[in-house]
Amino acid sequence: MIKKKIMEILKTGDKFETDNFILYFKKRNDLKIGFITSSKIGKPSQRNRLKRIIREKIRKKFKSGDFLIIFKKGIIEESEAKIKNSIERITEDEINNKIN
Repeated sequence: MIKKKIMEILKTGDKFETDNFILYFKKRNDLKIGFITSSKIGKPSQRNRLKRIIREKIRKKFKSGDFLIIFKKGIIEESEAKIKNSIERITEDEINNKIN
């Protein structure tokens, strides 16, 4: 069931790419956030920290939608401020246009 939903978002969702991650978005009535990451990208505690940062930022900005985030290799070295700024830029510029 979950794999089917992930595949659907990957195939039909809108794609937004930054230096550190790829974000897929699909319109939906409630809010769902998922992550795809490799164990090669940092330690589990580092990956979980990144997930918390991104989850918090998305929840503050949006009330609905399917979000799927795929981490890229260099994301562990980035600062929290840069990651938040990347999300802010995507949300303001592109996703809001897709929602409206």
